[in-house]
Amino acid sequence: MSPALLAAVSAAVLLAGVVVIVVAAVGTHQPARPPSATLRRLKAVLGFGLTARQRNSRQLLLGLALGATVAVWVYTGWPVGGLTAGAAVLVTPLLFTVGAREREVIEALEALEVWTRRLKNLVLTGHGLISGIINSARTAPAPIAAQVADLAADLQAGADPEVALQRFADRLDDVRADEVITSLMLHISDRGQRLSDVLESVASTAAAEVAMRRDIAADRAEPRFVARFMTTLTFLVLAVLFLSAAYARPYGMLVGQLVLAANMLVLAGLLAWVRLLTRAIRHGRFLVPAGHRPGPATPQHRTRSGERERVAAR
Repeated sequence: MSPALLAAVSAAVLLAGVVVIVVAAVGTHQPARPPSATLRRLKAVLGFGLTARQRNSRQLLLGLALGATVAVWVYTGWPVGGLTAGAAVLVTPLLFTVGAREREVIEALEALEVWTRRLKNLVLTGHGLISGIINSARTAPAPIAAQVADLAADLQAGADPEVALQRFADRLDDVRADEVITSLMLHISDRGQRLSDVLESVASTAAAEVAMRRDIAADRAEPRFVARFMTTLTFLVLAVLFLSAAYARPYGMLVGQLVLAANMLVLAGLLAWVRLLTRAIRHGRFLVPAGHRPGPATPQHRTRSGERERVAAR
């Protein structure tokens, strides 16, 4: 990197730091507003809303990406090379963990099927639905053990069973889990007979869904493996080639940097396309999550609504 460019970058970073410090110390006169969509996305990237362990891992990854960007940029003098190195650090975990969420959903659904059958056995031995759920928490399968324990704790604390089951559905966050929990809700509301038969039917449906999802995941595994292999091979070949000063010299010019940037963008686009093609389709739930349910109208809202209705009547 030339001394002039390094000085310009340093001055820009220093100025941005001064602005941030002044704004943080003095504040602004604008009224508080809900965070924008861009700010919400930025918080998600930085790990806000995740567990402490996940947030630390996310921030460590961002730190490594920033370090790789600066190191490669300073060593080679290539801005595009530094940005490519940082992007490679960020993409590598995504490349090798693709499909992990799909596997977790399948394991949770399989655990839900096992738990439903165990709950059916408890009902057959004379337990009511509520006591059966509370007793099932001791033997719940590992993937949903925490969610079942929370459900049992809610019921033992005297929570409304339908509200507790809705929270249980929100924690599982899957359309097939909604079917199981809806059957339990209907039994609580109308006290229908033959709950064991309903649970057996729901468990059989969940088992068929697990088998189907495993087949689909197996079909997606091959293109994912090919994408990982080809991407890793591409980066290894590029690393070896660019260690040759004679080969890498043209890329140090402006035109070479533009060509390198175009190639990296094409590679990133192809990887995003493959990921999109192999992404599991997420079906919409029919039990609306608690955060998306319309709340009760406030007195002020009701008053304004009444005024609008009276004005319209005139």
